[in-house]
Amino acid sequence: MQKLKAAVVGGGIFGSHHLNAYKNCEYTQLTSICDLNEELCKKRANEYNIKPYIDLEELIDIEKPDIISIATPDPFHYEPAKKAIEKGVHVLIEKPITINVQEAEDLINLAKEKNVRVAVDFHKRWDPATISVKLELEKNDSGKVIRGYMSMDDIIDVPINWLKWSKLSSPAHFLGVHCYDSIRFITGREVKAVFAYGQKGVLKSKGIDCYDSVQAMLIMDDNSTWTVDNCWVLPNSFPKSNDGRASILCENRFIRVDSQNRGVEIFSPEKCSTPNSYFITYREGLASGFGIEPIFDFAKSIVYNKPFIADAYDGLQATKIATAVHESIDTNKVVEIN
Repeated sequence: MQKLKAAVVGGGIFGSHHLNAYKNCEYTQLTSICDLNEELCKKRANEYNIKPYIDLEELIDIEKPDIISIATPDPFHYEPAKKAIEKGVHVLIEKPITINVQEAEDLINLAKEKNVRVAVDFHKRWDPATISVKLELEKNDSGKVIRGYMSMDDIIDVPINWLKWSKLSSPAHFLGVHCYDSIRFITGREVKAVFAYGQKGVLKSKGIDCYDSVQAMLIMDDNSTWTVDNCWVLPNSFPKSNDGRASILCENRFIRVDSQNRGVEIFSPEKCSTPNSYFITYREGLASGFGIEPIFDFAKSIVYNKPFIADAYDGLQATKIATAVHESIDTNKVVEIN
């Protein structure tokens, strides 16, 4: 089997995971990386013995990749994805597909025109807990979902120090899209309307003008309702960099999920930590876990021409919901989603 030539755009935190995945995937040959930060680009290239590029079009023209991962910061997915699609390269885009509905629709239309496939990395779809809940909800005797609750929160270090571009995003776009997509995935239903509220204050006092917390009620097309909470101002002393919880009431089931209880606790003189070993774990230089599986599945789906577990349409729907959340906050009204 001839391996797919793979490249990665973005050498940051998640870009490094994509590089590792393609380097160790049976379906891919990692060839190159593109990043506007020349120092970081060369560093990643040296780590993986690949070629560094500052210009994406040059990379594509010279390396002729079959697939490209877009792992740039959230507000900057559109341009590199557009360039890759225009050149006929299949792309895997880190969530969200874009933070702008029109841009997401443009990518989908362009991909159809160029006969290019687009996947979106909503890695929660690979989380064993998410899969277990989905399978339970699919049982006939579970009955209809009545209402649900889902939260995903980050420590304040994330918007202040990890993400230099956090002022261009929000808890809805960075965290909420995971929840919105997970709800669509496990229920098989679509969101028809949104009502939301957001708070600013903590981050604004530190010079970052964006929401600390966003709470949204999603009204589904079967009239079930979900409350979704997202913030990124948890104290840095929290045992994990993030926290996630869910509860679902059905006609004949009550289901609870707590991402905090992953079975590992580490105590030091400074703090207690609970690493999520199911997400991404490195062993002898090889990354594994449900944070890596979407990258392997993307390549496998291209090789065997199989449907993606999360595609561009799923990316568009999550962005539509996040956009409706912000519109609802701004207008203090229920916003319908077409």
